[in-house]
Amino acid sequence: MFGCRIKRSAQLVSLVLVIGAVSYAYFTGPDQGYTDAPGDIGNCTACHDNFQVNSGPGSLSLSGNPTVYTPGQAYNLTITIQDPRAHRWGFELTAIDGNGNRAGTFTPTGSDTQIATSGIPVLDRQYIEHTALGTFPGTSSGHIWHVQWTAPATDVGAVHFYFAGNAANNDGTNQFDYIYTNSALSDSPTSLVSLTLVSPPDGQTLQAGTVFTINWSATNTSNVDSYELRYSTDDGATFPITNLIFSTADASVTSRQWTVPNAPTSLARIRLLAATKSGSVTTVMSGRFTIAGGSGSPLPQITSAQAEGKKLFVSGQNFQMGAVVTVNGDPQKTVNEDDFSHQLFCKKAAKFIPFDTPVSLAVVNPDGSTSAPFTFIKSSSQ
Repeated sequence: MFGCRIKRSAQLVSLVLVIGAVSYAYFTGPDQGYTDAPGDIGNCTACHDNFQVNSGPGSLSLSGNPTVYTPGQAYNLTITIQDPRAHRWGFELTAIDGNGNRAGTFTPTGSDTQIATSGIPVLDRQYIEHTALGTFPGTSSGHIWHVQWTAPATDVGAVHFYFAGNAANNDGTNQFDYIYTNSALSDSPTSLVSLTLVSPPDGQTLQAGTVFTINWSATNTSNVDSYELRYSTDDGATFPITNLIFSTADASVTSRQWTVPNAPTSLARIRLLAATKSGSVTTVMSGRFTIAGGSGSPLPQITSAQAEGKKLFVSGQNFQMGAVVTVNGDPQKTVNEDDFSHQLFCKKAAKFIPFDTPVSLAVVNPDGSTSAPFTFIKSSSQ
């Protein structure tokens, strides 16, 4: 990262030349094109190649980039790198549009950053990076850099930020340094997708087996890649794949008829998710509604739970033979004994529940009726 150069096959150069090149790179910063952006040369493991990219114990992030940018507006960005083992630092950052071209303008805000000029220019792009001062040799734990990004003068759609960081060991060579890469996204006024449920079931009671029509609207549908509808029976805590209502890659679809399942609950919700072509995800969730069971059987109800070693005991009422306990939506192997209507137990479920951490329990009867979620905490003092 302090000076990524494309590797050549003739690597039998003298140690003096290697050290000289590395020393010079400290002053020039990395070459252009090593952020791992599409179309870039790659990332700085091209030189710092002892470890695979993102294999170290640290992290790299960007903050300050707007969710939706205003054309022509300036934003203050912060690049943060952390690594408990490193003692010198570097970075490179670029911003591109959906066609891979430069999006906006970077400006250094201090002597620790600069616009990259070394290396072969990559497409129509601008890169900002550290200076020699900005490597902060001898410092520990991590470092941050502040730069300014001015959004494109016109709306060019979503802007993608790609950046790489070097957590170096400060030994004066390109050996045994950890390289990290990451990316971030800012939508534009014309790429941001917003969703609205036009006919939500909020507050209603839907009978199992009946058909309910779900209608929605979306903005900037040209950026919609797909829609997905799911329902929840635990007040939106989970939307398991088994509760999928519908999915489509047709952005023009705005309605779906849903046959209400026999999953009685008073804590049902619907979630609509839109994945966008620019890489973002937008969701909207309905208010709470009730699903009434088709069998007319009362809902199961959890009144208490207890962990004993690996075993989890769940007590309550209206449990049917074949009922299953779920933990955070995941079904557990459940034993139905003589008093199955009032107590169930799972031989190993408690083993996977962390101490002093709330989990959500539920009981699902064979007819699909589901209890309200029950919050359980396995105490470390037991």
